[in-house]
Amino acid sequence: MTYGDTVRTYSMYLPPSISQGAPLVVYTHGYGSKTRWREDLNAVADSCGFAVCYPDGLPDSRGYDSWNVGYPSQDCMRVDEADFFSHLLDEVTARFGLSKANVFMAGWSNGGDLCYHLAFTDPGLFRAYGSVGGLMYENLYKNNNLTVPVSFIEIHGNSDDIAMWQGDHQNAGGWGAYIPVPLAVAALAAHNRCTTMAVDTFPNRCDPSRVVNRTSYSGSPSECDVIIYEIDGGKHSWAEEDVNTSRILWDFFSRYMTNENRDL
Repeated sequence: MTYGDTVRTYSMYLPPSISQGAPLVVYTHGYGSKTRWREDLNAVADSCGFAVCYPDGLPDSRGYDSWNVGYPSQDCMRVDEADFFSHLLDEVTARFGLSKANVFMAGWSNGGDLCYHLAFTDPGLFRAYGSVGGLMYENLYKNNNLTVPVSFIEIHGNSDDIAMWQGDHQNAGGWGAYIPVPLAVAALAAHNRCTTMAVDTFPNRCDPSRVVNRTSYSGSPSECDVIIYEIDGGKHSWAEEDVNTSRILWDFFSRYMTNENRDL
């Protein structure tokens, strides 16, 4: 795709029986990640009838493909991610005959960070956001306010030693200072004016001795819910060994499907 004075690349997964005007999930990869294709996400796309777009980020000063969310190594990056994704959605929905309204973002690690970033800077770009192992940076939290309610889900291990559950106010990890994961999710719920909180617990997918705690914030006037899955002992991963990550994300996204058609 031509974008400004550059050429940006992406891959598409289209189920064989996909219909005209089908929904679209955009998957944003992790920092320097070689995983640009999720078979589990594609399998859910097959069964539920949506397309998946896998865009590629741009290199930072260290040469790693990434999404510009404010890492120290990204000081040289000038890309406006909201503008890029606006153009990407125009390109993909038109080229493949997909819905312009039912578009969702699923981000892993740095791609999850981008979910928070776009939720605060351009919340209407996607109908719902799903972060796995993502973070909200202190600068974003302190200097931006949500302008509209945002439907958001986070899946995160509480033993993640890269995107730490308890936050990193002192920037010990070198990614920049970020707030605790539960606080980030609660902040979104508060901005949405959610009025109720429910907590339930169920066994880990592969290890029943470990649990998964799900906290759901609802009751927002906009009906935009916020949910967090806390994986006990979970590390920095897509978490597919702990929970059915891709299915959880789609089940959440599908709540916000609309029959409206709109230009993004």
